[in-house]
Amino acid sequence: MSKTREKLIDAAITYLNTEGKEKISVKKLIKIADVGYGTFYNHFDSVEAIQYEALNKTVRNTLIDFKLGVKNEKDYVYIIYLALLRGINLLVNSPSIHWLLEDVQMVIQVFKETSQPNMENNFLNAVKAKQIQNTTIEDLLEFRTARHYMQWAAMGAVQQVVDGELNEREAFEKLSKNINVIDIPEEQRDAIIARILSETHHWEVKDNDDK
Repeated sequence: MSKTREKLIDAAITYLNTEGKEKISVKKLIKIADVGYGTFYNHFDSVEAIQYEALNKTVRNTLIDFKLGVKNEKDYVYIIYLALLRGINLLVNSPSIHWLLEDVQMVIQVFKETSQPNMENNFLNAVKAKQIQNTTIEDLLEFRTARHYMQWAAMGAVQQVVDGELNEREAFEKLSKNINVIDIPEEQRDAIIARILSETHHWEVKDNDDK
């Protein structure tokens, strides 16, 4: 990736994480990036394209941080559920969440591209560790389908938080219990949810302090 393209994406991320009241415009981006108007169109066909790249890079960076935080964790089902709370947390704390919610398909596509492979790897690790019982290859395919449905449901949960109907943790708990995130016994699921809700995660503290 060229330095100028990267500079523009970083400018879009800056806008995504600080301004957020209105959708990104080329005029605002080139001012942040300190480049010429024509330079933008040398690298991107539209504002929508750079919005996608900015969100993609933000989620990828968040995923890297998330993976470091759970690198010593051996309960892979726990990681899958914790990732759901982290996704909700990331979105509701974005200053740009209102216009992101206007393009739910883009948000879901970004998460599908960035986090889906990692979650599938956690699923397979959970199978190997016998944390998920009696699985077949069809179960992995079903998990992929369920993840896509869950991502749409998660965006509904994010909307509820944004509307003030629930807080992040309430939305996570409701979603986790109403959607079949992964096919495990309810007792196992509820124990994992309870553990997650009993913990304080570093990204929750950081995001709340930044407000």
